Amino acid sequence: MEPTAITEHRAGTSRATLRRGLPWIGALLLLAVLGAALITEAHREITDPGDSDAIALVAGAHLVITDPQHLYAAVAQERVEASLLHISTRDRFIAPFNNLAAGALLLSPLAHADLWTASEIMVLASTVLFAAALLLAFQLLTPVSSRPLRLAIAVAAALSIPAIDALVQWDSLMTVALLGSVLLAERRRYGWAGLVLATLILKPQVLWLVVPSLVAARSWRCLGGLLIGSAAWIAVSLVITGPQGFVALAKLVAGNYPGQYDSSIGIPSLISAATGSGSLGLIAAGCLGAAAAALLLWRGSMLRGRPVAAVALGLVLSLLCSPHVTIEDLILIALPIALIARRWPLLALVEAVAISAIEVVQVQLVMGAQHLQPVVLFVIAVSTVLAVRPVVTAASVGDAGDPRRGARGAEAGARLNPLR
Repeated sequence: MEPTAITEHRAGTSRATLRRGLPWIGALLLLAVLGAALITEAHREITDPGDSDAIALVAGAHLVITDPQHLYAAVAQERVEASLLHISTRDRFIAPFNNLAAGALLLSPLAHADLWTASEIMVLASTVLFAAALLLAFQLLTPVSSRPLRLAIAVAAALSIPAIDALVQWDSLMTVALLGSVLLAERRRYGWAGLVLATLILKPQVLWLVVPSLVAARSWRCLGGLLIGSAAWIAVSLVITGPQGFVALAKLVAGNYPGQYDSSIGIPSLISAATGSGSLGLIAAGCLGAAAAALLLWRGSMLRGRPVAAVALGLVLSLLCSPHVTIEDLILIALPIALIARRWPLLALVEAVAISAIEVVQVQLVMGAQHLQPVVLFVIAVSTVLAVRPVVTAASVGDAGDPRRGARGAEAGARLNPLR
């Protein structure tokens, strides 16, 4: 072989190797950047648990054991949190615990440790759950043929900067439950999928429109599992606090919501910010939710028999229309992103990266202008609607004019649809 030909062959081989390696370099670089951000946040929450949700969760763990009847009493929470932080109750510091009592019961072993030790345990557990969510997202992205692209999408969705803004929160557990539920549904274990999905009742504002979405899908086993699981969480909470506990919880949430309306990421937060009224945002959320539910039930035939698509669409609409969804809840977008990726992988990657990029950009803006997340969330919601549309196959088109074969064609199209 001529020297020139050998040189050209080696150059061509090097270029081909570089082309194959670049996607892996990009994916691993993204993992390194977001992983470093996670480690930084973990260090912050461990060293200063009073400036994280750890204080509220540990206070709930204490009260559910020592004084469950006053779990949602502001005075009781102030007293416990002052004791944990070693400050005076006259400071009137409170980071309210406003989740179901069953959640506090899960955390009750932490009541035997001091705040800093409990925070270390929760950060470690959350980090493990984030890793599990990443692995489940990667598994859910199996239809994406490029492995580095799968890794990049999974990392960008599960470890986004908003998602790791608060490690000590319920969101990592809820995401593992959400993605695990979807994998169960794809194996046609719909009842179990619904039971696992019920874990999201810890934050019902991210789940409320999943119910009409599943009704539209006529996925009765998944819906039944969800309702039974949710009822179990509520029943345990009722046993712990009694009916008066739910009244106290409603008062606690109502008392704290007006001061938090502008920190939400849904459309109602834009209305609240524009009007300066949390009440108008709450009314808008109710109207948006009712309209979304009605639209799902009216035009939900595209979801028929497809519970995974129904859960993804109901979830993203819940986030978009909720009056109070915080930025760490954006980790739940991992499911809609995964379904978008099954049709348009590059679009899914762009949208997943945009979640972190927008957060970096808006930190530079003045407080009143930090409302870019609803825009990204709206774009993802539109992409999800387009992605979950049934795939029209040649068989189904050919059968459309034959009523005897139409049902068989539709069934075949549904089987071929990767978004079941």
